[in-house]
Amino acid sequence: MRVLTFVVVVQSLQMKSFSRFLPTIERISSRYRFSTQVEIDEASRKSYQISGSGSGTFVEMKTNTNHVIMTDVPKSMGGKDKAPQPVETLLAALIGCTQATALYVGRQISPRIKIQRMEFDLKGHRDNRGAIQLPIEEKTDVPPRLQLITGTVVVFGREGALISEEQLHALKELTEARCPVANMILASGCEMDVDWIDGSLYSANLEDESS
Repeated sequence: MRVLTFVVVVQSLQMKSFSRFLPTIERISSRYRFSTQVEIDEASRKSYQISGSGSGTFVEMKTNTNHVIMTDVPKSMGGKDKAPQPVETLLAALIGCTQATALYVGRQISPRIKIQRMEFDLKGHRDNRGAIQLPIEEKTDVPPRLQLITGTVVVFGREGALISEEQLHALKELTEARCPVANMILASGCEMDVDWIDGSLYSANLEDESS
């Protein structure tokens, strides 16, 4: 079995209550570096399957859980703009996976973080030369993948409960570390510069701006 390798940045945290699950570790998620091939434990294997059919730039897919996904590209790129772009569905997958993983992390850490809802505003950035540069046979100087994801994640505690800075930091780092989609994106070399914000403070700031 190959060995998982990772790098973490160690920093002393002042919160005693977090010593049980985050002893002295900072930036867990964005510093995880797994080997490219890891042997999967068959008892823990989780698989996903999608079939699809495309005509032109439009593709309709169906998951083995009986859900339909469609993608297309804008008219400016030769498509008909009938559905989200494939990269937009990647960002959507990141949001969905982050939401589900954050709820799980919040239930498991001590003290628990009871999340009522989360709001996301993400933007992906890439250099389009990586995808369209010609001649097509030659290797490009820049990668076609996303190189940066920016934005915000606003976390609202149940009944307007305040989420401390330390709790929010732990929730972000552990969620990024455990989220399959975030892990895949980070492993590709894409940087994630996403701010996590306490929903109670966010709402208060909005009220102040509107008054």
